[in-house]
Amino acid sequence: MQLKKSLTIITKMFLGAFVIAYPFVIFYMLQQNIAIRFIGLILVMVVALSFVRNKNKYLFMLGLLLCFLVIFFNQAIFLKFYPVLMNAGVFSVFALSLKKVPLVTQIAQRTTKDNLDEAQLTYTKLATIAWAIFMFCNTIASLITVFLPYEIWAIYNGFIAYILIGIMMAAEYTIRKVKRKCPHQ
Repeated sequence: MQLKKSLTIITKMFLGAFVIAYPFVIFYMLQQNIAIRFIGLILVMVVALSFVRNKNKYLFMLGLLLCFLVIFFNQAIFLKFYPVLMNAGVFSVFALSLKKVPLVTQIAQRTTKDNLDEAQLTYTKLATIAWAIFMFCNTIASLITVFLPYEIWAIYNGFIAYILIGIMMAAEYTIRKVKRKCPHQ
């Protein structure tokens, strides 16, 4: 049982590091002239490992489609679409949660507080809209970088996008804290 738990932790850490470092890993592999199809095969293993871990069949199918395109067409440009798909996926989560309750941001806020009053419900809806708009813009920016040189693609998707997400998280967290202290604002 301990071995299984250790493997689960190692798998989580590997997948997390790979997802974050993906643009730089791909950039490095291409700079080292590693065969595009070989990179595609490595990605098939990562996608399969991710599926075993998360059981998300939609992400699995999208990941396999992307791997298929890389391997079948032997074109590196398809490797650049991974961040676009991930950003679009996060955008979809926020946007689709606007149509049902609870909103993604309500779920997050309820981790620290059980019941939300009317002002907090309004705030979480606005926060969800803000995150959806932000992720939509990030998806478009990521898509634009697909058609730019690999250096720009890697810097945006592996660094700048994370900085922007961090700024958005910090801003949303700060606003939420202020709203809790002064709910009438």
